[in-house]
Amino acid sequence: MTTSRRSALKALLAAPALGAATGAATSASAQTAGAQQLQPALPPAGQVPAWPAPNTAPPSTQETPHQPPQWSSPVPTDWIDQKTGHRIRRLTPDGGGKPYFYKNMFLPAKAGAPDLMVISTPQGISTVDLKTWALSVLVPDRNADLMFTGRKGRNVYYSVTEPGEAQLMDRAKTIYVIDVDTKRTRRIARIPNGAVNSVNADETLLLGFVAHGSEPLQPGVGDPRNRRFDQAEYAATGPDGKPLNFARAKGVRMLQRWAARYPMAIFVIDMATGERRVIHSTNEWIGHTQFSPTDPDRIIFCHEGPWHRVDRMWTMKVDGSDLRKTHTRTMNFEIFGHEWFSPDGKQVLYDLQTPRGQVFWVASVDLETGKRVYRRVEQNDWSVHYNVSPDGRMFAGDGGDGDMVAHAPDGKWIVLLRPEPIVDEDPSSDKEDQISVEYLRSERLVDLSNHDYRLEPNLTFTPDGRWIVFVSNMHGKNHVYAVEVARAA
Repeated sequence: MTTSRRSALKALLAAPALGAATGAATSASAQTAGAQQLQPALPPAGQVPAWPAPNTAPPSTQETPHQPPQWSSPVPTDWIDQKTGHRIRRLTPDGGGKPYFYKNMFLPAKAGAPDLMVISTPQGISTVDLKTWALSVLVPDRNADLMFTGRKGRNVYYSVTEPGEAQLMDRAKTIYVIDVDTKRTRRIARIPNGAVNSVNADETLLLGFVAHGSEPLQPGVGDPRNRRFDQAEYAATGPDGKPLNFARAKGVRMLQRWAARYPMAIFVIDMATGERRVIHSTNEWIGHTQFSPTDPDRIIFCHEGPWHRVDRMWTMKVDGSDLRKTHTRTMNFEIFGHEWFSPDGKQVLYDLQTPRGQVFWVASVDLETGKRVYRRVEQNDWSVHYNVSPDGRMFAGDGGDGDMVAHAPDGKWIVLLRPEPIVDEDPSSDKEDQISVEYLRSERLVDLSNHDYRLEPNLTFTPDGRWIVFVSNMHGKNHVYAVEVARAA
């Protein structure tokens, strides 16, 4: 490393974590911000990371670029995975997708009405009957972008983005809600930019975020999330001038975006009036804004960027109070993220690595008591995203390829993870205020050897816990699938 590059890297490492330093001030000012005008945050004071950020990626080790899955045979609709013995169903006839792993895609049960899941299809937004697996188009509009479903009513939320040259986040969107039983549609609000990605438990507030003046993660890409893999085709060269593989190129662009320190804001929208108000402003890169599934006033969100450089996980109340971190790094290169709420809303669960790429856990912290549980995961079971069953008794992961952080030699599987407590021979020595440790015993459910992980499978349990739903390109097109948790007879 040259002296100039070393100096630039030191400047990056010395940069303040602005979200923590300015949290109280920004929370107070946010409550007085104009309801309809999302005000940019003030530029950070003091030293900031160099821009553009230095490219510190190691040389690429990938000899050949990613190739999309090749599939020329008829695409199966119902089969038993020969390697795992679990039954798999393809739910979409001609392609489709679903929301992100922490976004609700199921509707509350109602007497006399079918239990439904909501997904995206080429025809628009569709429902899936969870007993018959029958698919029905709900919103016949290819421009309708499914966001999530409600937890109180049988409501589906979606947006329609206006056309234009700006990147997706910078274009105006109109937010709608439709009742699946009555088919009544209501316009909630129009936002000039930003994204909405959560609704609170009593369906009175929407939650979103906005960046001011930001650029796409991949230069020259206007709509970075409108591609086949739901993310940009990342490209970059390493310090040696050679092209980087996908994972490392993405890391370069993530570092650059983090260092740019664009002003950002978290806002809420009143469902009854459409009124917007800012609840948090910062120059940190904000993402993963989520409402608790049970507490209508509790929020979690993250500071995006290279995970070993950020204090990633945060929580706050909807009025901007009680802003605090939910995990503090205790070793160099410890990383944590892809956080989500437990079904009861009491805990935040997340991917933890101590250190990065070496020791893997699915961790949790109780937001009231602070109690932590670390659940050990083997290298080949590490996953891009994890999820938990509705009863909290089982976890699942969507795997990862050899380019990803775990560099797993055999990690391309959907896996079921059953927690087993690790009990000392002298249990009386255990202390409640210390971290509890469990081991996640894995069972492979789906062979994803033909899946291209530029499309992240995500995954979620059905409300009865009997199936796990995910998206895959293992048969060429993107499709939504469900795998049965119980092994086929």
